[in-house]
Formats: sequence, C-alpha cells, structure tokens
Amino acid sequence: MNLDFSDIKVLLIGDFMIDYYIIGTSNRMSPEAPVPVVTPEKEYFVPGGAGNVAMNLCAMGANVSCLGFVGNDSWGKKLLSIFKNKNIDIQNIDVINNHPTTLKQRIYSDNEQIARLDTEKHKDWIPTAEIQPIYDSYDIIILSDYNKGVHHRPWFQSKKSNIILDPKYGSEHLWMNTNIVTPNLNELKTVSKVAIDSDQSIINACNQLIQQYNLNYIVAKKGSQGITVVGKDNFVKHIKAHPVQNSDVTGAGDTVIAALSIAYAKNQDIELSAKFANAAAAIVVGKAGTATATIEEIEQLFTK
Repeated sequence: MNLDFSDIKVLLIGDFMIDYYIIGTSNRMSPEAPVPVVTPEKEYFVPGGAGNVAMNLCAMGANVSCLGFVGNDSWGKKLLSIFKNKNIDIQNIDVINNHPTTLKQRIYSDNEQIARLDTEKHKDWIPTAEIQPIYDSYDIIILSDYNKGVHHRPWFQSKKSNIILDPKYGSEHLWMNTNIVTPNLNELKTVSKVAIDSDQSIINACNQLIQQYNLNYIVAKKGSQGITVVGKDNFVKHIKAHPVQNSDVTGAGDTVIAALSIAYAKNQDIELSAKFANAAAAIVVGKAGTATATIEEIEQLFTK
C-alpha cells in the first residue's frame, strides 16, 4: 500500500481537549489521607480527544481540517496554537466565551497513574452560520465523539460513502449517518444489547447493527486481542494484535480511527486499512500517555 497520505484531505468533527501530565515520584504517604505525596519532576500537555486524532493524522502526513469548539481561555488558545504550528486547519473551530476548554490532568507517581482531574462543562453545540464547511471537498470525514457536546444532537446529516465514526455511549444517532463505525467491545455491547463473550458474539452483534443502521463495516476494537472487521455480505476478518510490553492504551482508539480513515480513503480496502490501523495502535500503546505514530514507525510493523 502506498503510505504517502499527503493528498488525503480529512475533515475531523469532534470534541477537542487538552491532556495534561504531571510526572513525579513518591517515597512517603500523606499524614492527612491514605494517598502518596508526589514530587513533580516533569509536566507537559498535548492535544487530547479529537485533538489527539488530529495530531495522529498530521503525524501520518494527511491534510487535516477541524470542526468543533474550544473555550476562550488559556487552554483553548494553547490548543489552537499547537494546531496552527502543525498546519492543521482551525478556521472551523468555534471559540466560545465563558466556557472551559476540556482539560484532563493525569498525575503519575513512579510510572503509575494515581489520579485524574477533569475540568469540563458539557455544551449542547451546533455549528454557527459562519462555520459551514463543504463536506464534499473532503476525502474522508471523521466523527470523533467524547460526549462533550459536539455530537450531542444530530445536526450532521450527510450520509455519504466517506464517513467514519469513533463512538461513545449515547451516540447511536450518529450511527445512521455513518458508513464505518469503530466501537470497542463495551460500546458494541451497549448499542447492540448482545452479550460479548466470543468472536462469534462480536460477529452477531456487528451484523445486527450493520443491518439496523445500514453500515458498510464495523471495525470492533478488542484491545490486546486485536481487531475484528465485519461487513455486509458475510464479510469477516480477524486481525491479531502485535505484542507490546508495558502497554499504555491512553488514546489508542484515536490512533486507530486516524490510521484506518486515511488508509481507507487512499485504497478503499477495509482489511488492509484495518491492518494498518492495528500496526499504528501497537506503536502508540508502546509509548507512555497520549501519543502519536509516524508513518516510519508504522511501516516497520505493517510491512512485516
């Protein structure tokens, strides 16, 4: 497969946020509560949620345009600055006054996450009249749902052959406007109401939803067990995960949908695209925290 994605134009519609990391050590417990006293040694922040999808798309060489919102605060400005420096199109990101940019702060002590602090406020959002991209001008449209408000109501009505959804709970209204959906097993179980305890049960659940929502494919993410792809006309492919030591699954789903989307836009081969996404996921789960995978890194696994 040609891994040059510089000609692929992606519209990413989703919930953009910041992931903030405090990395430290601890050698004693607090006298005030049964918690460790952490001494910070390093702090950094990166785009999270749909922002991580954008950064992965950028790292893989695609052209990315974003649609969504951030708060008119310091974190929103930092997020937009990062995107701008990466040549990610931000003209369709709505900057909202008196609304916080979603912030996830993770505290690590001795390489283990011990706490997470979330700053967020749900917003029932729809694009303003000034934010109306021409959907037909993109090779692929990604819907990245994190239940923060961008996809709360069904304002996005386009049903074309190039729409792919990474769902969260309660986003069933998005399935009907989508061609490919990438649920994890818990999300698949919740939407289908099918008990997931085997590959056959995964196939049964996917077939039910494909018929219900008129989907082309469901790409079921099974974590350390890999990926199962189910499509119309009894199409089924099981793809084994690459072994990874000391895995960190933070943001792995963002990498999967980024890689799957641009590969499918390039070649329209769902099995090949899922294998590419599977290799990309192995790269990022081998890194600490929210991370991206480059084409060079993916190629080493994908071509084995």
